[in-house]
Amino acid sequence: MLKNNKKIITIDGPAGSGKSTIAKLLAKKLGFNYIDTGAMYRTITLLALSNNIDPEDETKILEIAKQSYIELENSPSDEKQYTIVKLNGKDVTNEIRSKEVGAAVSIVSRLSGIRKYLVKLQRELAKNGNAVLEGRDTGSVVYPEATLKVFLTASLQERIKRRELQNKQKGNLMEKRAIKKEISNRDKIDSSRKDSPLIIPENAVVIDTTNMSIKEVADKIIIFYYERI
Repeated sequence: MLKNNKKIITIDGPAGSGKSTIAKLLAKKLGFNYIDTGAMYRTITLLALSNNIDPEDETKILEIAKQSYIELENSPSDEKQYTIVKLNGKDVTNEIRSKEVGAAVSIVSRLSGIRKYLVKLQRELAKNGNAVLEGRDTGSVVYPEATLKVFLTASLQERIKRRELQNKQKGNLMEKRAIKKEISNRDKIDSSRKDSPLIIPENAVVIDTTNMSIKEVADKIIIFYYERI
């Protein structure tokens, strides 16, 4: 059971499955905090790159990470900027979505020491009230005792289509072939890493979002949530 009757919903799944969009919408509808664990890994990656640290140098990254401060600020009035990410007081919300960070985050996120450090931070954030946690190991590792655990999936073609649309909206043009390679590589890394691999959490609700609208997915999860409480 969760302490203090806190309600926690975890949303896990591979790249392009709709995690972020759905998690933000759920947090807004339920009035919960939104914790984007992926943004935290991106922030640590940005920190490493900004300090010219090799993305595979766990010792140096961990050392500088422990000297830094990451903040996640919810902004419900603007769904596109639902979470403002600050690193040592500086807004890095847009910087962590750069191509450079995107290319290196899968390397940094598979480092055991980094994962353990951030999981601890994520658990601390979840103590601040009802929350929707979104990522790749939130239901299996970060909060396995969650009120409701959800695993989203979608066909590879649909995930490529969604990522292509996201990139266009951000002015980041990539060929479908490059997007497919990026997603496939991320899937392989996420599912095969030693620590916190991408898996379907125990007792999780699995939803294939391929042919579903955002609203349909969110409504379905909310029904499951109220059934659990």
